[in-house]
Amino acid sequence: MRHKGFSLPLILLVMLTVPSGCDNVEWSGTEVNLQAPPPPPGALDPATELEEADEPELEPVVLAPLIYLVERGEEGRGTLLPVAQLQEDGFASLPDPAETPELVDRFPLDRWEEGTEFILFGQGSRIGTFIADGTSQLDERYCLSRAAGSGVLQLRPDAVAMDRFLAMRRDDLDALPSALDTHPAVPLTDEIRNASLDGARTLIPARNIPWPPTVLGIRRRIDAFSDSQGNRMLAASFVFGDDLVVGTPEPLGYSLFLVSREDDEDEFTPIFSWYQRADAGEKTFPAFLAAHDLLETGEETLLLEVFGQETRWMALLGHLTSGGDLLYQDPCGIDPIGGAFQGPAG
Repeated sequence: MRHKGFSLPLILLVMLTVPSGCDNVEWSGTEVNLQAPPPPPGALDPATELEEADEPELEPVVLAPLIYLVERGEEGRGTLLPVAQLQEDGFASLPDPAETPELVDRFPLDRWEEGTEFILFGQGSRIGTFIADGTSQLDERYCLSRAAGSGVLQLRPDAVAMDRFLAMRRDDLDALPSALDTHPAVPLTDEIRNASLDGARTLIPARNIPWPPTVLGIRRRIDAFSDSQGNRMLAASFVFGDDLVVGTPEPLGYSLFLVSREDDEDEFTPIFSWYQRADAGEKTFPAFLAAHDLLETGEETLLLEVFGQETRWMALLGHLTSGGDLLYQDPCGIDPIGGAFQGPAG
């Protein structure tokens, strides 16, 4: 078959000439070869062209609708990080990149191609939109690596102080929440900061936790939000002999994570606690990322990052008022020790 771009064959005549006076050389005739001219500059080798023609197209990664964490960046941009699949019976893990060929390149297909819209949730309401730019890269901050996207944030004016949001793709929602609903913004005030300390002072003796030199001195993170009924809530992490980092705690170190809700008398009361001692099992020290009523049960689901000795992972915590359940954690995560969770009656 003639390669495209070839001209008429060149006829090469090869003649054998013999100097006169040589007796031991005989005439053997002429030899004719057909040889194509060199390809023009920039032309592809036939084998390369065939390989490109045979390269299969990338196939989308088929999954259930996903829950995402959106994190604010600079100049109105943000990062889109998938957390878990949302199925009828709960949450399921994302595929492992090590076991899914070309996951990073395939993940945006039919999922966050350029212009895809995601609805942002925070403090119990719809508070903005994320518009993907179609890019994808590997995020290795957690033990389960994930494909992550990027794009533009469009936030309500009263949500511009927030840095983290739960999100779902607009097309995955059965009904689109109204952007006109009242957004009960909960600023992080001194009242809420003091309520977190009061909550820890209540739980330390109730749970037989060793007293630190100062409760304020071991508070590592505090966040304020609201539930779907508009009640103010707080989540706080206290760590003694360590920090919210990957690494080995001191032998007597511990972590206390608490959630408090404002009652009818405008007082904050702890409704859930997670207490983990360093000498009682493998390290699992949690910290709050975001919250929303993902399962539409009237109760918040909390997205957490959990720090261990060698890695960190994502987890979804629910059923707080009935003692708390890990609704999901990355497959590489470590289970809390027995008795770590307690509800309001604990």
